[in-house]
This record gives sequence, C-alpha cells and structure tokens, in this order.
Amino acid sequence: MDKYLYFLRHATAEVIRPNQLDIDRCLIEKGRLQARRVAAFMQRYAITPEAVFSSPYPRAVQTAAIVRKEAGLVPVQELPWLALDTGAVTSSTLLRQLLPNLPAHTLLVGHEPDLSALISRLLNSDDSAFKIKKASLTCLCYQHDSQSFQLEWSIPAKFM
Repeated sequence: MDKYLYFLRHATAEVIRPNQLDIDRCLIEKGRLQARRVAAFMQRYAITPEAVFSSPYPRAVQTAAIVRKEAGLVPVQELPWLALDTGAVTSSTLLRQLLPNLPAHTLLVGHEPDLSALISRLLNSDDSAFKIKKASLTCLCYQHDSQSFQLEWSIPAKFM
C-alpha cells in the first residue's frame, strides 16, 4: 500500500533573545496565522492525516497543535528525532523503520535544515537539493512496490 507523508516545517517563531535557548523559541502571531492557513489548506483539499508527529521543540509542537485543532486531526505525538540536529541518515533510517506501522497519511512537523536534508535523502538527492520555507507543507508518496519516495508537491504557506 502506498503511503503519503506530509512534512510541515514549523511556522514563524520569535527571534532568539539573549540568554534564551534556541529550543525554547515559541511561535509569534505571524506563525500562528501561518499554522491556521496550513490547517485551512488541509481542510480545503481533504488532507486528513491519521497520525501527527512533531519535534518536541515548542515552536514545532505549537505549529502541530494549531494545525491539529483547526483541521480536526488526531492528537499530536512527539518524536525526539524530529528535533534539530538528528541528521538525515539517522532520521531517514528511523522513518523507514516506522513506515510499516504508519497509516496511509501521516503528518510530520519539524525544523530546517533537517527536514530539507531528510526529504532530499528520501528522494535520493543531494542533501542540499531541497529547501523548505517556514510553514511549508510538502507531500511525498512512499511507493510500496518500488520501496521508493516520490515528491508529489510542496507549497509555502503564503500560497495556501
């Protein structure tokens, strides 16, 4: 069975302040509006993932929570390897291990440059071949027969 993976880069977050850790950054109002726009897009095109996974960082969790609530999706589960600096080799290996247990449609919320590197690796491209903007939604289809991924589409929030 083919599976569709939707990769969502977290929406716009606050600029890092002095004495603040990057992992603690939260969404700003622009980011909350972007997340709502993503949710509206998903509803408009009947994109209803049966599983939602997020990086444990607040800006990703907040993006996932807004999209989940606004689009009426299932609860968000955190995956530590969606956090920053996991590396494309590790994250692609862990994602491939999850694939047999994933439903037909799954949403993964994470960060740059990790998501771009992961998607590039899944598409057998150079790690720098793909770049995702904030609050962009990218769809890959995992084709079971060929055990390969195909890019279906990628849309920045401003075009949703």
